[in-house]
Amino acid sequence: MDSKAYIFDIKRNTSEDGPGIRTTVFFKGCPLSCSWCQNPEGIASGPSLSFRAELCHPDDCERPCIKACKTKALTLRDRQLRLDRERCDQCGRCAAVCSRHALEQVGQWLSVDELFYRVAIDKPFFDATGGGVTASGGECTMQMSFLHEFFKKLKAAGIRTAIETNGMFNFGRFARLLLPWLDLIYFDLKLIDEAASIQHTGHSNRPILDNLLRLTECAEIPVKVRIPLIPNITATDENLCGIARFLREHRIKQVSALPYNPLWLDKLQRFGIDVEYRHSAFMSDTEIEHCIDCLQAS
Repeated sequence: MDSKAYIFDIKRNTSEDGPGIRTTVFFKGCPLSCSWCQNPEGIASGPSLSFRAELCHPDDCERPCIKACKTKALTLRDRQLRLDRERCDQCGRCAAVCSRHALEQVGQWLSVDELFYRVAIDKPFFDATGGGVTASGGECTMQMSFLHEFFKKLKAAGIRTAIETNGMFNFGRFARLLLPWLDLIYFDLKLIDEAASIQHTGHSNRPILDNLLRLTECAEIPVKVRIPLIPNITATDENLCGIARFLREHRIKQVSALPYNPLWLDKLQRFGIDVEYRHSAFMSDTEIEHCIDCLQAS
């Protein structure tokens, strides 16, 4: 059993990650590298250093962060703090001494008991609304042994469980360690074409499609497919019509679309991430309706 898991966020009072009021736990680490990732800070399995230059005022600070940095990744140049991410080893010493929170280490190790304590305090809200706890990420199934123990503890306490997954996992381990302890699965289906999947996520979609079909055949709980609508990538007529044909062929009916949200772009500079895809606008109602028409028409 993994004694601890690396968690980068716990969000309470959510309503988008399952029925009722929920607490969503975000696990770090993801096997995919989607060019539009909504939580880029969750891709790396280890710590991630956030640097918000707008909160840093070196002229009004003794700059303890520079003294704390053992790799000399932090320097002062042109009266501005500079972070050399190639030198940075993500140790977090600088964040620990930054009183303005311009530097923050994202993520923390939590044991099963520690995480359970943090989410179980919301049980009265779960009970009153039919809610529960949802594991998300990143890709939460990368820490499957920990999840197994965590979900067992939640179920013993009468708390409903759900996961959000990209489908890139070992099915045998999933069926043995997680499926018996789950009440709901949200399964993201992004791209139907294998070459497009490799181009935009870094991996073939064949394991994902296989896992989806195996789940829909054997799972006795709802498996709800969600299609993220990413302009010019997943939200194309060709991709959506292809997904629709695949779902109809396999009689998969629990499907929803997730309209694009560009707010992730604000995180790129904070985490020193450089990507080519930078669509900055929300989708219009007309664009969303067209995507839904594609999913319903094929």
